Amino acid sequence: MPRPSRQPILIDQEKTLTSGYLSKMGYLKLNHRIEGYTGWVSNKTMDLDIRINSIMEEGDERVILNYYDFNSEKVEQVIYLTSKPSNLGNGSVWFFICPFSGKRCRNLIFINNRFMHRSNLLNAMYSKQVESKYWRKMFQLQSNIPETERILNEPRSKHYKKYYNGKITKRFKKYLETLKKWNDNRAERMELINQKVKL
Repeated sequence: MPRPSRQPILIDQEKTLTSGYLSKMGYLKLNHRIEGYTGWVSNKTMDLDIRINSIMEEGDERVILNYYDFNSEKVEQVIYLTSKPSNLGNGSVWFFICPFSGKRCRNLIFINNRFMHRSNLLNAMYSKQVESKYWRKMFQLQSNIPETERILNEPRSKHYKKYYNGKITKRFKKYLETLKKWNDNRAERMELINQKVKL
């Protein structure tokens, strides 16, 4: 029998259902019953297909998720909702009540064929937490190197404008800020790279 994996579950790489998504798609309207579908695709095939039935009766708001889990068993999961007024003063913010822990949350992670709050996951971390000290430091110095390269190469593109009506453009301002940051931490980056090479 194979040994159970000791690798941590990476929360931000798992399927996640958010109350924000349901709200945006129109499922969370008070005194409405709405049905629809959502899912996740991997390698161009449907990975998880879910039928959503939202029942927004005042005081008993809930969503019912129907799907076949990875063991081909039919699952019906009822998740209750609660809300609080938005701090912007324009409506309500909706939260799930985790069916396993009872915690109020905006994200439910799909683990062991069920949606639950991350506090139920004993061996779970975010991707950043499992990165080596080297990469964490490197990302602190320059958080998104491909994006940085794209911005630094933009002025070479055709029709790129540095100024418009005598004022600096937002794109060129972003370029100057990125270039300054890139140059300011160059010595630290090179020191890190040299340490890595010596190892």
